[in-house]
Amino acid sequence: MPDPISDFIYTYFLKTMCYQYNVVNTVVYGLILIAAVFGTHKLLEKLKIKIDRKLFYAIIPFILFGGSARALRDHTEINTVFQNVPQLFCSPIIYFVIFAIALGSLLLGIAAQRKFKIEYWKVMCSAGLLILAYNIANFRIANWAAVAMIAGLFAFWIVLFFGFSYFRPKMLSMMNAGILSSHLLDASSTFTALTFFGYQEQHVLPTFLIDLAGGPAAGAWIMFPLKIFVVGGVLLLLDKYGEDEQFKNFLKLIILILGLALGTRDFLTVSMMQV
Repeated sequence: MPDPISDFIYTYFLKTMCYQYNVVNTVVYGLILIAAVFGTHKLLEKLKIKIDRKLFYAIIPFILFGGSARALRDHTEINTVFQNVPQLFCSPIIYFVIFAIALGSLLLGIAAQRKFKIEYWKVMCSAGLLILAYNIANFRIANWAAVAMIAGLFAFWIVLFFGFSYFRPKMLSMMNAGILSSHLLDASSTFTALTFFGYQEQHVLPTFLIDLAGGPAAGAWIMFPLKIFVVGGVLLLLDKYGEDEQFKNFLKLIILILGLALGTRDFLTVSMMQV
């Protein structure tokens, strides 16, 4: 007799893991993310880690490592360690793997700070750069046209956001400009991959909106206003109504992670595509 619970888990989670999102697993992963956000914030409070630029600097190498590991895992033409354990380096499991690695590096940094008076974030950042170097050494660009298109689009958004921040810092801080730019890297990569190279969007909401706008080849432009208005709107709301500065900065860190990890993965994936 079929087990309905096992069938449900297989159909909506195990069968689609690494390759496809649906409404059910998207909602569940979202709830897990919310729980993880609050749990991680409590952990940082317990460890007495201030959520500031130094923590951002320490985390960025791990974000880049996660995004590039995901891309290398999918690119079977390049033999890397990620092909040996493929299930550990696909979404959503990769987020837990990178979290564990980053947390271990954070604890190592805290220990070094207490014993040797070296600031924790320098140790953590160095550890992240060390493992990121492995990915960089294995990365091979094959699609220079995609690189040029994405780089041009990304440069445009960087100049726009940071230029606006320079002249209107009260409306857009430099931190917010950087976070927005990370999400526009994702939008630029998605737009280029779908419009010119036949890729398909995996996430539920972007897929729905892209289909409404005309489908992958014609409607991927919708990612730009989607990112600007949704991410920009959330950042504005946090700045306006966020009372706890530390928790507000932590939420911004989460938003950065979501944008930069996906942007890195998408950019490298299409860059390594054989054309």
